[in-house]
Amino acid sequence: MKFTVAPSILAADFACLTKEIEKIHKIPNSQVHLDIMDGHFVPNISIGPCIVKNLRKTTNLPFDAHLMIDNPENFFSQFKDAGANYITFHIEQTRDPIPLINKIKELGIKPGIAIKPSTNLDEIEYLLPQIDVLLIMSVEPGFSGQKFINSSLKKIEKAQRIKESKRLNFQISVDGGINDKTAEAVIKAGADILVMGNYFFKNPFELVKSEIEKLREK
Repeated sequence: MKFTVAPSILAADFACLTKEIEKIHKIPNSQVHLDIMDGHFVPNISIGPCIVKNLRKTTNLPFDAHLMIDNPENFFSQFKDAGANYITFHIEQTRDPIPLINKIKELGIKPGIAIKPSTNLDEIEYLLPQIDVLLIMSVEPGFSGQKFINSSLKKIEKAQRIKESKRLNFQISVDGGINDKTAEAVIKAGADILVMGNYFFKNPFELVKSEIEKLREK
């Protein structure tokens, strides 16, 4: 199976982030998922551009800044300057996403659209030719450690069908409840990127690494 692993820093040990980043480096075909929360769009606060800028000093891995914030367009430049390679914003936070997608492209980085579990894929299908990443939330955004919502599999499958039928190039990323029990089903449904939080950082690293290797051998 071919897929990218994107550990979410939200679940990492913030007392030793450099060591946590080193774990990601040991996983081939990996990138860093940055959950950015402002306490408004979601009931939690996480990190901002300053932390991202300092993390960038520790690694050349791709960064996806997942903006779970109000008025995300006000922060595109800051996260670009901090070292983000992708900026993914929530469709639920804007009535006119095209200018936001174009603004990200103008900054020279890749745009992504995120959708909550309650958001229908039909609402953003017209945007898929314009983006590099579709982030399907398989839990409610805001907190790590939630249980995978099984109905997300149908949404992933539908996104994959659209991608194939229209010959589009966006990657399907899935965020929430990804572990050794859900990962295979998510990949078979069509996911290209697995965002892993608690499973990656809260379990013995060698066990996680072994499970990822087994998945890739299938």
